[in-house]
Amino acid sequence: MKIFLLKLLIFVLIITSLIAGVVMLSDSMIKDREGSLLPLSREVCYVFAGNSTIECAVDDSRIKHSVNIAQAGEAYMYTYVKLKALLSENEQVKTVFLSFSFADIMMEKEESWLFGNYFIIEKVQYYNHLLGKPEKVLLFHKNPLAYLKGVIKSVVKSAESVIMSYRRDPNSESIPNFGGYKHLIRDRLDADPGLEMNQTQVADQSQYQIKYLRLISELCHEKSVDLILLNPPKYRSYNENVNREIKGNWMKVRQSLSADSLLDLSAFPLPDSCYADLSHLNYRGARVFSDHLNILLNPDSLLAK
Repeated sequence: MKIFLLKLLIFVLIITSLIAGVVMLSDSMIKDREGSLLPLSREVCYVFAGNSTIECAVDDSRIKHSVNIAQAGEAYMYTYVKLKALLSENEQVKTVFLSFSFADIMMEKEESWLFGNYFIIEKVQYYNHLLGKPEKVLLFHKNPLAYLKGVIKSVVKSAESVIMSYRRDPNSESIPNFGGYKHLIRDRLDADPGLEMNQTQVADQSQYQIKYLRLISELCHEKSVDLILLNPPKYRSYNENVNREIKGNWMKVRQSLSADSLLDLSAFPLPDSCYADLSHLNYRGARVFSDHLNILLNPDSLLAK
């Protein structure tokens, strides 16, 4: 029995070592290719980042000099490591627009986006090579099984990115496996009750969402990049019924980032046909909203018409 257990232990150690070696190799390979993966066209000076509210609302093909790197369910921790890598390779970037909706700093988002099984696996497979030791330790401590599953999947995604890096145009306006605009064909206003519309909902604040939001702010200041907190359009009933405590907490966090600007376009007027649900735009809404942003950022576009 002792011999069997010893052999089993040795087998487990060998398999574990092999997996760890493959993961370390894949992380090393993609880091070596960051100089080919991350550089954007010198014309790109606006970056739109964050979660699905930006992913679905900002069509960067309609906004000159911009790139959208947002992804659904993206916690600020992942946005931070993505921006850290992106800004180090793109000195031409002058402004970052970051999703900052009423619910983004709620504990519910931390539990789901940061520590929930689905999002850990999904994000780690794309961004494990960007995570620092504190982020890796945090995820492993909170949800070790999900983190390990994500790490194993990251080997495949890293290999895909490395392969794409060899045929990527250095003047590209997008980055493989790094988020981007989502052309959403959906109309579910009637079916969406809205998570944040419950007036009795507990409005506990997220510790880590706020922590990494502030780290993003510090990063942008270090890089001499303007940070603009962008609250994209929400359906009117959503805005009217948001829990007051949630909105109050949101404003307090915003006020703590006094060096950064707020662009609150949550009440931007749009017809019902432009909404995928109460808090997301569909492709029709994204078209109208993106054209509006393009005029704001590139007023010469209006003159050229």
